[in-house]
Order: sequence, then structure tokens, then C-alpha cells
Amino acid sequence: MPNKKSAIKRVRITAKQKLQNQIVRSQMNTAVKKYNAAISEGDVKLAESLLPETSSLIDKAAAKNVIHKNAANHKKAQVARELYQLQNGIIVIKLDSKAQKQAEQKAAAQRKAEEKKEHLEKIKAAKAEKEAAKVAKVAKK
Repeated sequence: MPNKKSAIKRVRITAKQKLQNQIVRSQMNTAVKKYNAAISEGDVKLAESLLPETSSLIDKAAAKNVIHKNAANHKKAQVARELYQLQNGIIVIKLDSKAQKQAEQKAAAQRKAEEKKEHLEKIKAAKAEKEAAKVAKVAKK
């Protein structure tokens, strides 16, 4: 914990600046994710409409020194390249790690449900055979 008055003030200012930077970075990342979702769906018109908004938010983040200007230019180039590839029919599959993990979990849950269903069907079939055997035994007597 800081002891001097100026250090205490600096901690307060840094906390405010961090919060403002997080807001700007979050808006930028959200716009990029929306754009990537449009690209992965193959929706050219939506991607074209989101491109100026995404580029604008990236530029604003660079202007506020949230990200470096070269990083902003690199990110804008990536975004534009993806749209170009989509427009020219080059296959573009854009998944972030979170979406990929969710897809894997969904597939695993589906497999597990199918296995459980098969197991329950086997149990029902075995019960039906036992019942049939009992009925046959009773019929013999």
C-alpha cells in the first residue's frame, strides 16, 4: 500500500485509466467477434456492413493508446483479408477458442446421450427376454 499522497493519487488514477481502457478494448473485441461470426457463417452482406464499424473501433482503441497503432493496422488488415477471401470463395473457417471448446463439449454431450440411450435399450431388451422366459416357464407347467 502506498504511503505518500502522490502515490495514493497515482493508484486511484491508474485504476480509473485501467477501467476506461478495459471498456474500449471490450468494445473492440466484441465488434471483432461479431464480424468473425458473420465470416464463419458465410454472410457476406453482414460482414460488409460490420467492416467499417469494426475498423472504426480498432482505430479508436489505437487513438486512445489502448493498443499500439501497428497492432491496430495488423488487426484491420486481418479483418479485411477475411472479407476478401469470403467474397472470392476461398474457404474461411473462423472460430475462436471459446466457440471451438463449446462445439467440442456439445459433441461430447451428444455422444454421451446416444450411449446412454443405447444402454437403456439394452437393459429394456434384457428385461423383456427375462419376462418372456418367465412366461414360457409358466406356460410349460
